[in-house]
Amino acid sequence: MNKSKEKRIVYLDLLRVIAVFSMMMLHICASRFDDVPVDSRQWQAINIYDSLVRFCVPLFVMISGVFFLNPKKDYTQKGRMKHHIIRILTAFFFWSFCYAVMEAAFSHRSFRGEILWDILENTITGRYHLWFLNMILGMYLVVPFLRKIAEDKKLLEYFILLFFFAGSLWQLLELLPVLGGLMDTVMDKSSLVLMMGYTGYFMSGYYFHTYEIPRWLKKTILVLGVLSLAMTMLGTSYLSRSGGVADRRLYNYLFPNTCLAAWSIFLLVKSRVSNISFSPKVQAVIGVLAAHSFGMYLVHDFINILLKLLGITILSIETVLAIPLLTIVVFMASFMVIWVFGKIPFAKKYLM
Repeated sequence: MNKSKEKRIVYLDLLRVIAVFSMMMLHICASRFDDVPVDSRQWQAINIYDSLVRFCVPLFVMISGVFFLNPKKDYTQKGRMKHHIIRILTAFFFWSFCYAVMEAAFSHRSFRGEILWDILENTITGRYHLWFLNMILGMYLVVPFLRKIAEDKKLLEYFILLFFFAGSLWQLLELLPVLGGLMDTVMDKSSLVLMMGYTGYFMSGYYFHTYEIPRWLKKTILVLGVLSLAMTMLGTSYLSRSGGVADRRLYNYLFPNTCLAAWSIFLLVKSRVSNISFSPKVQAVIGVLAAHSFGMYLVHDFINILLKLLGITILSIETVLAIPLLTIVVFMASFMVIWVFGKIPFAKKYLM
């Protein structure tokens, strides 16, 4: 979400593009995840694609951490940080209102008093995908404290380790029969609240960008990342087929399988892309897409709604082909809409 006039870092721009594309695919998959029999070929295709892109939200948070924890950038509460907080708030309420009006128009056949209440309520609570803005706003508010931790490499490493074992791995272990309840009780009493949310991704993004980790550790994370993707796919399939209904538990953004997948994507793209000399045109295309990624995230659900009204879903054709094709359609349409919308000066500064 850095401004386009700043010097762009190609691999971070590419990660933004990957993250927003993956997020769109995730929402397309989620639209029919609960509607298709879990023993069908269509559901298995949905599960595979959904499992592959679960890293998207952690990846967005990691990219934000790179910029907001950078000591060379002055993100003071009275300066640029204030602008970012205002931008998040204005974007949230504007797009929440737009989605609320649209939802009210479809839900009410005539104008009545309750339609105004529905619009107000849905504007405050926000569309389902706008939860990310609430989370990232909370992250921005504690940036001054997180920057102090990030200044010390050893302290930063300690924080990330605590996050992985206490905030991520422990949550997965809580799913275990019998022992899970005991672990949940122990963690509640420990009150490691700071390590239990998305701050670990915020900190790890800055760490992986700033420091070159040992080769053996990078390879270990990459291998575990691949295994984690397999675990998500196979585990979700097993749990769903065993229970007879779609089971989302392993899709948790904070579970270690998702964490390792996000770390792997970040490290892989950084190590590979940083050594590639892209042509100025390719860099420009990646940069433009990245600069509009936030707006594309905000507006993409309007495209999903339009496709649904037209009767176009991932079940319209072979699901394994429909999911990537529809994702490309939503991605391109979202870019075009937000590119035009960005021509409005106020919109470009505060709404996207």
